[in-house]
Amino acid sequence: MRSINGGVGLRVPRNVVEEKCQRYMRKDTIIHRAEMLNDSNFSIVAAYQSEFRGIANYYRLAYNLHTLNKLKYVMDTSLTKTLAHKNKVTVSKIYARYKADIQIGETLYKGLRVTVPRKDKKPLVAIWGGISLKWDIKATIEEHKPGIWTDRTELEKRLLAEICEYCGSTEKVEGHHIRAMKDLNKYTGREKPNWVKRMAELRRKTMFLCRNCHMDLHAGKPMVTKMVTLTEVKALQKAKQ
Repeated sequence: MRSINGGVGLRVPRNVVEEKCQRYMRKDTIIHRAEMLNDSNFSIVAAYQSEFRGIANYYRLAYNLHTLNKLKYVMDTSLTKTLAHKNKVTVSKIYARYKADIQIGETLYKGLRVTVPRKDKKPLVAIWGGISLKWDIKATIEEHKPGIWTDRTELEKRLLAEICEYCGSTEKVEGHHIRAMKDLNKYTGREKPNWVKRMAELRRKTMFLCRNCHMDLHAGKPMVTKMVTLTEVKALQKAKQ
C-alpha cells in the first residue's frame, strides 16, 4: 500500500512484476514452456489467459496496475513461442493464424483467438487478451466462464471443471503456475504451506484455485478455507466432465 493524495492506495510491488516475469524467462531471454508442448493450442491459450487474469484480478484496484504491461508482454511472447514450437512454425505465422480483435464492452483489444468448431454446436473459443490494465478505483473483479470441450487434455479437464483444487469451491476459479516442481522444495527446514503440499500431490506446475484461495496464496498468509482431500477434488472434477 502507498499514500495517494492523503489516502491509502494499493500498488503492484516492482519485485512482484519482475518475479512473475522470470517464470517465463531464462536469464534475460523470454522462452517457450516446454512442459506445455503436449497440450492442445486451445488449452495453452486458455492456461496463459487464466494465469494472467488471476494476477490482474488480484491487483485490480492497484493504482499502478499498468505496470503489469511488462508481464503481459513477456507472457505474450512466451505464449506465441510455445505455440510456434508446438506447431513447428514461426512466431509470425502464429500471429497471422490466431490474431484477433477482442471486444470487451466498448473497448477493442488486440489479442489471439483459438476457435474449435463443433458439429451442430457453437464453436468453442479460447482467447489471449482483452484484460484491461487501466486503473479504476470502482472496478469490479472480472469473471469468466469457459466453455466445455469434449476432446480435452488433462489440463483442459481441470481448467474447464472450474473446481478449486485446494478447497473444492466452484467460485471464480483461476490458474496458479510455478516454473518448476523444484520450486516447491525451497521450504526445506520449515513446514510447507498446505498449497505447496497440494501442488506436490498433483505433480503439476499449474493448480486451479478459487479467488479467495488464490488471494491468500499471493498474500503469503495461511489459507482461510479448509483444504479438502485430493480424492474429493478429483471426484468433483469427474462429476463436471
